Amino acid sequence: MAKGRTPPPSHYTFIDDDYTPRLPLPSARRAVKLTLEDSARYALYAPEADAEWLSTATVGDGNVHLGPAARLFVVGVTHQLHCMRAYRQALAQDDAVRPHTHQAGHLAHCLNFLRMSTLCAADVALEPPDALERGAPGGVHECVDWPAFYDEMAANYENWTAYQE
Repeated sequence: MAKGRTPPPSHYTFIDDDYTPRLPLPSARRAVKLTLEDSARYALYAPEADAEWLSTATVGDGNVHLGPAARLFVVGVTHQLHCMRAYRQALAQDDAVRPHTHQAGHLAHCLNFLRMSTLCAADVALEPPDALERGAPGGVHECVDWPAFYDEMAANYENWTAYQE
């Protein structure tokens, strides 16, 4: 079956299961090519890494409000980034060998969510097997235009705050 274009948000009522399956990104390019490389900016233990990891969050806590009644949704990628930040925080603890009891359920959820999200995205780009050893790039991947994603999240948050007034 051919994959068709998702109808615009105006096509949906946003009642029950009648909503767009994906966050519309009207300004996004179709695909962005990215060569994956390790980054010192997103370190595990460096104090300055806290700010870097926090910068992956979006305004509105990863939520968007869509449709005539501003229905609340969580965007999958913001949930994924939240889970990565939670794992980094747990690993960076002094007692990182075993996370605090109150974190265990959350981390188990996040690990399973990241597993399912990874399988759902199924990035089939080929990577050289020795890239990590050589400190070389890890292959070229086709990605969503994430600056357009962050712009859309900010615009949605502005619209939501105006809607509340």
